[in-house]
Amino acid sequence: MRRFVAICLGLLCVASPVARAKDFKVHGFVTAVNSPTNFEIDDVKITRENTLSLEIEKEEGDEALASFKPEDIRIGTELEIKGDFDEASGDLKAKSIKVFLDDTRTIKRTSLLEQVPSLQKAEAGWTGTLQAEGQRVAVTPTTAVTYKPNKSERKQLKQTKDDDEKATALASLNVLNLDTFVHYEGVRQPDGSILARKVEFQHAELEAGEAKMWKQLTPKVKEPNFSNFRPGELKMERMKYKLVPNKEAQDYISVLGQGLIPAHQKELATGDPLKIPFSFYLIEDKSFNASAYPNGVVVVHSGVFDVLQNEAQLAFVLSHEITHSIEKHTWRQHEYHKGALMALRIGGAVGAGFGGSSVSNLTTMIEAGIRNGYARSLENQADRVGLEWMLESGYDIREAPQAWKAVSKKYGDRRTDVFWDNHDNNTARRSYLMAELKNNYGDVDYSKLKQDSDQFHHIADVVKDSEQGKKKMKVKVAKN
Repeated sequence: MRRFVAICLGLLCVASPVARAKDFKVHGFVTAVNSPTNFEIDDVKITRENTLSLEIEKEEGDEALASFKPEDIRIGTELEIKGDFDEASGDLKAKSIKVFLDDTRTIKRTSLLEQVPSLQKAEAGWTGTLQAEGQRVAVTPTTAVTYKPNKSERKQLKQTKDDDEKATALASLNVLNLDTFVHYEGVRQPDGSILARKVEFQHAELEAGEAKMWKQLTPKVKEPNFSNFRPGELKMERMKYKLVPNKEAQDYISVLGQGLIPAHQKELATGDPLKIPFSFYLIEDKSFNASAYPNGVVVVHSGVFDVLQNEAQLAFVLSHEITHSIEKHTWRQHEYHKGALMALRIGGAVGAGFGGSSVSNLTTMIEAGIRNGYARSLENQADRVGLEWMLESGYDIREAPQAWKAVSKKYGDRRTDVFWDNHDNNTARRSYLMAELKNNYGDVDYSKLKQDSDQFHHIADVVKDSEQGKKKMKVKVAKN
C-alpha cells in the first residue's frame, strides 16, 4: 500500500506519495566512477558514506591486495553491494560493499593470441605489448617471459618426465603464431591495461583425448521434411535435438555463424588438426539458449528469436559459442578438473549453454561447485573474445550487453547461486560487457558497424510461422 504525506504550499495542501527505500542487493561490475563515494553498476547509481569500510575478498597469501582502497574502485571492479534502493531514482545507498579482486584486479588467464606480440628484446628483458582476448597486456623487463613446449613437442624432444613441466626463457618471437596460447598474470591498471608479472607461451595442439572427444561427438543429422513442417533430428552422443523444419531459417543461422568464424581459423588447411569443422543448427526449443561442442557443433534454440532485438545481438550469441570451441573450453575444463573430478565425464557442450542453468550431468553437488567456479571464468572469456569476433565481422559490439538487457526485459534478472550455477545473473553479465567496452574499445568508430538487418526480423517471423505450420499439420493429422 502506498503511504502519503501532506505537503503544504502556502495555503494549499496536497497529498504526495512517499518513496520507500527497500533492501536491495546488486552484484556486478562497475560501469562508471564519479568519485570514490559515487559510482554505477549498469543503471544502479551507488553512493557510499566515507565511514563505510570495504570488505575485500582476496586470494590467500596475496598480501599486495590488502592495500586496496576506495580510491582504487575503477570501471570493471567486481562488487556486491547491499543497501537501501530507491526504485524511482535508481539510487542505492550502500550499507555494505564487498570487493572481488580475483580476475578483476589480479589477472590469471589463458587465451589464444590475437596477433603476434609487439615485443622488443633488450639485455634487461622483453618490453612491449601483446593483444589477447581484447586485453592490452604490458610487458616490461621485470616480466618473466617464457616458452613451454606442448605435449607433442616434448615428445619430439624426448624430454624426461622431470622436464615435462619446465618452461624456458623466450628466445625469439619467431616461435609464436596465432595458434599459440598465452598464459598471463598481472595487475589491472587504471587505464584498463594489464601490467604482466608473468607471460608464458605454448603452441596449441589437438591432444589424443580431445580428438577422441571430437569423434564421439560427431553429429548425426536427419534432415527435416520442410514441406510438411516435420522437424529433423540432430543427435550428439547422448543428446537429441529437433531441428526447425524451415530451410531458410537453418541457412540463415549457418551463414551468419560461418561469417563470424575468425579469419585465421577459416584459413587453416583442411587437414590441419587445429581446424574446427564448424556447423550451426537451429533447434526447436522455446527457451533462450545456445550451446557449443568442442568439435564446432553450435546449437541455437529457436527461443532466441523471441528475446533478441536485432542481428548484432544474435551475432554476439553465436560469437560467444564459437569462442567456446576455438579456445578449447570443454577440453581445458576437462583437464582443469581431471584431478578433482576423475569420475566426472564432461564430453558434451560446455557449461549449460549461453543462457541455461543445469547440473543434470553432474553426479553430486560438490562436483557442481568445483566445476562451476572455473566455468564462470570460461563464460567471461567467451564474452570477451566474442566481442572480438563481432567487431572483426563488422557488428556493433555495444549490442552485446543489450542482448542481456533484452533477456532481463523478457524474463527478469535471476538470482545466481554460485554453487549450482555456472552463469552469472543478467545484471552481472551485462555490466561485465559494459566495463569491457569502456576499458578496451574506447577508440572504436561505431558509425561503420552493423546493428540489424531486415533478414533477422524476416527469419524471426519465419520461425514463428514454422511453429504455427507444425501445429496446423498436427491438427490436420488428428482430423484424418
